[in-house]
Amino acid sequence: MSDVVIRPLAAGELPLFNEYSVPSTTGVGARSRTFDEFVAAGDYRPAWTWVALRDSEVIARAAFWGPPDSPHPYSLDWFDCGSGPDRVQTGADLLRTAYAAIATPDYWAPPHPHGGRPDYHLFLPADWRERPAAFAEASDRIRAAELAGLTYHRERINFRWIPSEGAPPATRRLSFIAADDDQRLIDILAKICSDSLDADDQHEVASSGPEAGARAILSEVGEMPGGRDRWRLARDTAGDVVGLVLPTRNPSTATIGYIGVLPEHRGHGYASDLVAEAQRQFAAAGEPEVNDSTDAANAPMSATFARRGYRVTGRRVIMT
Repeated sequence: MSDVVIRPLAAGELPLFNEYSVPSTTGVGARSRTFDEFVAAGDYRPAWTWVALRDSEVIARAAFWGPPDSPHPYSLDWFDCGSGPDRVQTGADLLRTAYAAIATPDYWAPPHPHGGRPDYHLFLPADWRERPAAFAEASDRIRAAELAGLTYHRERINFRWIPSEGAPPATRRLSFIAADDDQRLIDILAKICSDSLDADDQHEVASSGPEAGARAILSEVGEMPGGRDRWRLARDTAGDVVGLVLPTRNPSTATIGYIGVLPEHRGHGYASDLVAEAQRQFAAAGEPEVNDSTDAANAPMSATFARRGYRVTGRRVIMT
């Protein structure tokens, strides 16, 4: 058997990525846009796009994603390790080589404010564990990533809401004001993420403290192309701030960049009111759809999305 050649694509070689001959038929790794659409948007670049070749045939491939103005990719979100008997090892070799080239000492991106390396996001069907073919395909990718040195971090559930189905009426128990004071936002976010069910919040608080976690959230959501005009603080009838919601857009869709209720105000169902406020804003802006997600371990947030009419569209395993 011929040796495998692993390398990034050169300028003008991006079409080679589409010559991969065994695309998934199970929905594992499926994206909302085609590779060419991501390229046209500037999200994939030749140096961030890698292939494993055997006798000039693409047998595995990986693409790292980042917005057009970023010097480093944010995540690995396209990875196919092939179908041959050595697919897991080939995939591991591809990832190990690509990560060594991309996660250089100067690596920095808003999701990783202290350096490190891009996360691996594996997009999955909602029922991937119940379908043997999908489970096997996902397991190959996860095992290859593990052999390359990545570790399981968390699983996310993806939700979608269609504004044309009708926005919820305004709540009478909360009022909303613009969230335009950075220091106030940091103070509120620090309290929320210090007692959060979100794995990223927990990690940031454990490693750097609540204020650093708050600043990381503010930086990441603030970098999104949706801007800050729709960010809101929520106040109860006594005038006390109970939480916040940061509606925005990522490069593909409308989304809630962050949502949280202050610990002393939890247990009153305010998260549902916060989601509803975001829905009203998205509907008023004419957004065709809204895509959000939460950690699989965060059952209260999943229940809130369900109550607000969101439907589960898939899952996502994140490895770091």
